[in-house]
Amino acid sequence: MKILLYKGFFRIVSKSGIGEAIRHQEKLFKLLNLTYTKKVNDSFDILQLNTVFPDSLIISRWSKWKKKKIIYYAHSTMEDFKNSFRGSNWLAPLFKKWIIHCYNSGDIIITPTDYSKKILKSYGLKNPFLVYLMALIQTSFVQI
Repeated sequence: MKILLYKGFFRIVSKSGIGEAIRHQEKLFKLLNLTYTKKVNDSFDILQLNTVFPDSLIISRWSKWKKKKIIYYAHSTMEDFKNSFRGSNWLAPLFKKWIIHCYNSGDIIITPTDYSKKILKSYGLKNPFLVYLMALIQTSFVQI
């Protein structure tokens, strides 16, 4: 089993929590000796996504077409998007529709907390959910 850790527009999110999550995921793959790649042209069995940029949706659709499994880390909600910049409240309903479309393209959704899982389930997402606690993952890396 080989995982494609898709980094897409990583430069945009590199200094954010999403960028940190991607770095932690890569560290975890190395720590657990999991076979993974960051190259889209490599063969893989599972696609792992962290962003909701258009390129992520494109690679998700392409991977579905190739019968690959898709893990979508749901870092974003409409509620988090609101009040984040001037005009964000006006765009929030469109953002919600977009993330629903993106997250529904995966086979499983992983959220950081039960709170975000509850919010995303209220959107009507149909995929199974898992919850991870980023604090526990970060703590375990600090101890290593």
